[in-house]
Formats: sequence, C-alpha cells, structure tokens
Amino acid sequence: MKYKLLAEILPYLEEFEEKGSGETIDDFVAWMQTTPILKKNSDAKVLKSIPLQGSVNAQICQLIALMYKYVRFYYKKGFKNSLLQTMEDFGFLATLATFGDLRKNTLIQKNTSEFTSGMEVIRRLERNELIESFPDPEDKRARRVKTTKKGQGVFYQAFPVLQKMGEIATGELTEAEKQQLLELLNKLNYFHNPIFHEEKETPLDTIITDYVEA
Repeated sequence: MKYKLLAEILPYLEEFEEKGSGETIDDFVAWMQTTPILKKNSDAKVLKSIPLQGSVNAQICQLIALMYKYVRFYYKKGFKNSLLQTMEDFGFLATLATFGDLRKNTLIQKNTSEFTSGMEVIRRLERNELIESFPDPEDKRARRVKTTKKGQGVFYQAFPVLQKMGEIATGELTEAEKQQLLELLNKLNYFHNPIFHEEKETPLDTIITDYVEA
C-alpha cells in the first residue's frame, strides 16, 4: 500500500495543529485553501506577507485587502506614463462614458467613493483636461461633468493595459474559477453597496444585526 499522498499532507497537518487553526477536518480543509502549496525545487514561491490571522471571515477580509494592494501595484506599472494616475481616475471616466454627463455628486456616488476623495479625482481629471464641468440646467447651484475628446482618447487607450492587468490579477485561475470568483464578488458587491451609501453613521454591530443576521 502506497502512502505518498499521506506523506505530502503530514507537514501541513503538523503546521495546522501547531498554529491551533482548528480541530475538525472541515477546519483543516478551510485552512489548506488559504495555504500555499510547498514545492520541493528551488523555484518554490515564498510568501513575504504576514500569515493570515483569525477566523475564516477575518482571513477573507485580509485577502481582499491584499488583492487590492496587488491590483494597485500592477496599475501603477501599467499606467506609469498615463494621465490616469489612479484606478479611481479610470473608474470616473468609465462611468461618464457609460452615462454621459452627470452631476459631480452623482458621479462620486456611482463610483462608491467618499465625497472628499471623489472631488479630488474630479479636480485631477479637470486639471489634466480629461473632463470638463458646466452648470446644471435644472439646478444652477450644481455642476455637471462630461469627458472631453482628450479624455475619451485616454480612456480607450487604457483598455489594452487593463486587459494585461486582468491576466496578471487572475493569476493561475482556470476559466471556471474565474467565472465563480466573478459571481462571488458580484454577490458581495450587491450586499455591501447599499450599506456603504446608506449607513455612513451606523455602528458595525447594528449593520450586522440589520444585514447579516436579519
């Protein structure tokens, strides 16, 4: 009887028990899903970030935060010589490309941004002549923004770079895994978006009661 597979699993089981990550098989399976596969050759990939801590929910939060940092890292490389300095810059242009002209506060809301940081993005895009503002014909106190011809050109030039970023960001996932991840992220987005917009002053405990435990 061969025990090659068991021999490969034992080091992980030992580490799992030493870290006190759980007691059941289900705990071990969940822990293994967040643990890099060790390689025996010199090409082994070594994680340089801190180990994940806490429950499964806490570890998911940490991984989402890490993914944002990775994507931002690739964005800076891809758009090093572009007028689109941040991912938010592209997002604002993409929103205007979809909806046409919008009020400034509406543009900020559609990009799920805080008002102050959203206004910084708008001012940056205006300085770079990628968008322009004009009075709202229905409300003289408000101003609307739209993309300029220069902004449209910069926007469409960004697509090849974003395609490369997507190829790197999704790593070694299969097409089926990518589709599954897309569906899960969309599900989370639909859950969190109304909370972000409607519960600015609500404590976390109340949000849990109203949205998670309801």
